[in-house]
Amino acid sequence: MLAAKEICEKGGLDFGHLFARQYSFSRQPLPRMNGWKYPKRLRGWGLAHCGKLHHTALQDKNGEAIGWLLGVAVDRQGEAIGKTHRFAISLKDKGFWGFVEQEITFFAGRYVAFLLTDKGDRVYFDPVMDLPAVFNAGEKTVASSPLMALMRPVRANHRLSRRHILKKGGNYGMQQTCDPDVVRGLSNHYLDLESFSLHRHWPVEANRFEAPDGDLNETAAMMVARLGQITGAILENHACLLPISGGLDSRTLAFSARDRLHHADGVYAHRTTWISQFDCYVGMQIAGELGLAKRFQVVDGLKAIQEDRYSAEKLRRLRWDFCHRTGYQHAPKPAELAVADLLPEAGYILRGNIMDMARANQWRRDMVFDVGHGVSKLVLGGRTDDENLAYWGPEYSNWMDTLPGPARARALDFAFVEQLLPNTLGGRLIGYGNACYLNPFNDRTLIQACMSVDPARRKSGELNKALHRACGASDTMMTRQAIADEATKADVERLFA
Repeated sequence: MLAAKEICEKGGLDFGHLFARQYSFSRQPLPRMNGWKYPKRLRGWGLAHCGKLHHTALQDKNGEAIGWLLGVAVDRQGEAIGKTHRFAISLKDKGFWGFVEQEITFFAGRYVAFLLTDKGDRVYFDPVMDLPAVFNAGEKTVASSPLMALMRPVRANHRLSRRHILKKGGNYGMQQTCDPDVVRGLSNHYLDLESFSLHRHWPVEANRFEAPDGDLNETAAMMVARLGQITGAILENHACLLPISGGLDSRTLAFSARDRLHHADGVYAHRTTWISQFDCYVGMQIAGELGLAKRFQVVDGLKAIQEDRYSAEKLRRLRWDFCHRTGYQHAPKPAELAVADLLPEAGYILRGNIMDMARANQWRRDMVFDVGHGVSKLVLGGRTDDENLAYWGPEYSNWMDTLPGPARARALDFAFVEQLLPNTLGGRLIGYGNACYLNPFNDRTLIQACMSVDPARRKSGELNKALHRACGASDTMMTRQAIADEATKADVERLFA
């Protein structure tokens, strides 16, 4: 955390703004920062977190403090976790870890849970590490980003070049970050704080990932019901903005919780490219169908850039803010940075990420699996595909070996959840200071149900069509159809003239 503090002091930056919604957890003393929260230390561990990041005190059934949960979580029954959560088991009871782990495993949302007991100290993460977590074993620290995990300046990690990623793009991956001592966690694993080692807790051998061939309507109905339950609980308990575009995912998300959308603080679409203006147009139509037309707005980053409302210096500052927050990830384009800066203040912005899985987005069209394809889908920065396969292929294979037998047939889906998304959703979305993104689909029940559908059926669109039917989604044209329609093109041109 000192590394983050020193960056701010040297650059004259506002720590509270730059590292909003971040945290650091450590055995070492943590710097005291204005506006940050510091719960009473437990078992020698201290926690510091931004006041904007929701905090839950965790207790056993007798009210004994056993840790903290940061972020937003919804339980298996669809109830949002509040300021205090009491597990229905005592520390003294047999089977404590099994009971608590089973409950946390099926929390949906964006969270990290620290459990500190005389039976062991552990950290659990959300299903795709939407709330990011990196750890530094040498300094006994877990944090939201590399600069928050270090008590010294960043050192070069020669396995993945920070300079290359900053200049040319590509992802960090295989648990690597910009510093060799800071390791990204793995979703579906817990971190043992005694050894600072990761241990898989989901899936277990008994989990199955193959649904019977036939009608998908029952699976889709269950998924829509659970997605609506999670989305509704978040909307009712937190200040949220809801983006609506011309794609399938935001549409499914909105219609799954149609009867609870009145809780949303705002509805919007954003324009960052020529294509995204069609997203805005279609989103406007859908907002009207949902009764949200009066609350719908377009956040126009492209126009802001074209009209020179962002100076070169301000854009440079936004880029470097993004880089510091994320641990030196490649910065987005100016219009994307402008959109995040222009969005109205809200607790969370609900997104339809992760639902790409419903299209089998990681699979080849011929459904053939090989490690080379798996590694290529991680889009690792700094090497060619062949070099990445030679360098990272053995580690990818070692990771696959940790999957229980029934899950190995879905290795590409698990790589999406455990290897790619923690570096993109968690690793990158934390970079937008005024926008905190949260994915209601981040739920192991939904992820398992989605994976269980044969990848070929997902790739062909069968599952998405079933989800569309199950949530009664709008039949308004998708973005691609809007682009191809001449009348719609004319309407869009008038709208953004």
